[in-house]
Amino acid sequence: MTDKPVLIYTVFGSGTEAKQVAKTLIEERLIACANHFAPALSQYVWDGKFCEDQEYPVLLKTTESQTKPAMARLKTLHSYDTPAILCWTTDDSDPDYAKWLSGQIAKQV
Repeated sequence: MTDKPVLIYTVFGSGTEAKQVAKTLIEERLIACANHFAPALSQYVWDGKFCEDQEYPVLLKTTESQTKPAMARLKTLHSYDTPAILCWTTDDSDPDYAKWLSGQIAKQV
């Protein structure tokens, strides 16, 4: 049976860190792939101060069974004290893609 695809969204302070963390998660078979987006302007309050920074959004694709391990590992690899790690299960997906995604995570290195 194919595991349901799950999307994990996060942002990094540099493109280099984003690429390295994604590569590690792929090599560890916790995610099948990552989509890196152009730098984004992020605005937020941290420690009572308004901040405006350039960040690098990444969408990580995994399976339902690997969501918790992938999120936990992402948190340990991330340089932020409190990284944004948001995930959602797909309501529907192409069956062939879901099979490929599930197969990438199930493969042993």
